[in-house]
Amino acid sequence: MDSFSYFITFYSLILGLALTELLGGFAHMVRAKALKKLEPQTALLALFILVDICSTWVDGWLSLKDVTVNFAGLWAPVLLAICFYLAAAVVFPHDDSDHERLADYYRERKRFVVGLLLAGEMLIHVTYLHVFQDRIAHHPGVFWLWTIPYNVAIEATMVALLIVRSKRANVALLLLLLLLLAIPYWNEGSIPNAIARHYGYS
Repeated sequence: MDSFSYFITFYSLILGLALTELLGGFAHMVRAKALKKLEPQTALLALFILVDICSTWVDGWLSLKDVTVNFAGLWAPVLLAICFYLAAAVVFPHDDSDHERLADYYRERKRFVVGLLLAGEMLIHVTYLHVFQDRIAHHPGVFWLWTIPYNVAIEATMVALLIVRSKRANVALLLLLLLLLAIPYWNEGSIPNAIARHYGYS
């Protein structure tokens, strides 16, 4: 077994546990017959975490293929997976009494959850350093016109989500995050591919 296969098994296990926590919290609401009390902010945040975990796992094939099985290589992806796990574990309340005040629960935990997701974004950049370096060297147009603006848009929206208070603003920003997260996977990366073709990259 090569180092990537050895590590990705462990990495997938932690991300899988994060998904289990997220789905377990949702299942708890179903068992408590509280699904009708699920409000849009909590539902959208849970959906965003679900999609974010899945996309991060998919991207691990590219960003972690050269991982070294030592602390220098493992600290960032392991911390990233832990951030996802902790965020996923807090989205849904474990106490049935909180089902009656789900909007308040969301407001009280939002900064913790979104802060962890934002930290995860920073850690993703660490795991992508070699990808970024290769892109700057061979596809600078894609890096400056796509990679940088796209990541700034994701992180700026997360920062805005940390700050806003109204339910409408929270819902709007969560929908925007879901849209932004879907863009790179829509039509197999048509935007960066179009930039690459424009500049004649092979």
